[in-house]
Amino acid sequence: MELFVVMLLASLSTVLGVMIAFLFLYRSDRRPWRSGAPFRDSFSGISRSFRRPLPFSVPTRWMAVRGATPSRIREVLGDRVGVYSGWADALARSRERSLFVSPALDGWTLVVGAGLPEAFQDVDQAFHFLRKASEALGEIHFYSADRVLNFHTWARLDNGRVTRAYAWAGTTLWNEGRSTLEERLLGLRCRAYGEEVEPVRFGEHSPEYHNTDRVVLLARRWSIDPVAASEIIVHQDEVAERGRNGPDGRSDDPATE
Repeated sequence: MELFVVMLLASLSTVLGVMIAFLFLYRSDRRPWRSGAPFRDSFSGISRSFRRPLPFSVPTRWMAVRGATPSRIREVLGDRVGVYSGWADALARSRERSLFVSPALDGWTLVVGAGLPEAFQDVDQAFHFLRKASEALGEIHFYSADRVLNFHTWARLDNGRVTRAYAWAGTTLWNEGRSTLEERLLGLRCRAYGEEVEPVRFGEHSPEYHNTDRVVLLARRWSIDPVAASEIIVHQDEVAERGRNGPDGRSDDPATE
């Protein structure tokens, strides 16, 4: 009888332990983590009426830099940095072989442009570029998502050290560091080097399609949502432009009259 009670208590403890674990994962998913600290989505308090939907899609690859000022980032990237008239202009020109640096937002700065190396073209070049940038700037993140080919990359570096990276282009090109909690919560599948790819049944999506579709969600949990950030920056540019032109839409600068 005593043995039965002990076994019953052990089973109850196991069930309670599993329930607590699932509760922890659920709370973590609802409140994503960033850099080991609870994620604070500063955009959630901004009304949609103060954001402007972009007339074009966000570039397929971008870099997010934490802490460093835009001027410092431009200094490090050197003559590859292009000049633009506003963030909407930078996004529209992101296919150019230049780099465009955004204003800082919530401690993060975005870098877009075809001047960013692509892992599926040359993974070694991408690695060396990101490592060198991280040595100079500190914490940087790189994301890429090609929705046509389902090629994708995400990489996180801190002071030149890769803490997590994964790149896929028909095969695994880069898989470094341990899979993070955010990746597991999003259901991202990272294949080992040389892992055989199983055929996909008709009507189903491959894990690579799933990964590509969720790169932006991973960026939001790790760093900053490029879509929401770009909408806010474009709106800030519009407000600044209206301020320069005055309340009646005419320029306050007599030289422009």
